[in-house]
Amino acid sequence: MVQLLCSNRVYEKLKQELSKYQIDIKQDSDLVLVESGFDLPREKLCVVFEAIDYMDVIKLLVSGARGDLHFTNTVTGLSDNKFAVIEPRDVIYIEAGSDGLLAHTKSKPYSIKETLQYYESLWAARGFIRINKSQIVNLLHVKEIVPWFNSRYVLRMDNHAELEVSKMFSKKLRNTLNI
Repeated sequence: MVQLLCSNRVYEKLKQELSKYQIDIKQDSDLVLVESGFDLPREKLCVVFEAIDYMDVIKLLVSGARGDLHFTNTVTGLSDNKFAVIEPRDVIYIEAGSDGLLAHTKSKPYSIKETLQYYESLWAARGFIRINKSQIVNLLHVKEIVPWFNSRYVLRMDNHAELEVSKMFSKKLRNTLNI
């Protein structure tokens, strides 16, 4: 539960993002998200942010306030008309396709909901990293990193898939893995 002190435009964006994580907005909350330039309320814990950085505030809240909840630890996937509860450690990579998101595990792919950005931010602390505009990978399942053309890489995964890291995301991968 949080209170928001911000412009109407930012309020609507925050409200939409907070609802995805079941975080309620209440005026009497002890935690207040305050857009820079607004007055800070007295005797309340305040998080001040720039309007352009509103997603960073969401990441901060989700990683700290909601990290203990079970729904952040699992995903429900659909395969062969059956649902399965999947642990993040079992997901090798997630990719966006024409039919939505697929979470690939060692046994089979599962259709899942939400967006790549949702899983990228929610599971970043678990070792998931975006490698191109349509895929995020679990670094725990990378077997080999092969240098490729134009400062790119190919990742060979546990399930024998080979995934290309685009030039745009290569730098983040290098920084993350210190290569």
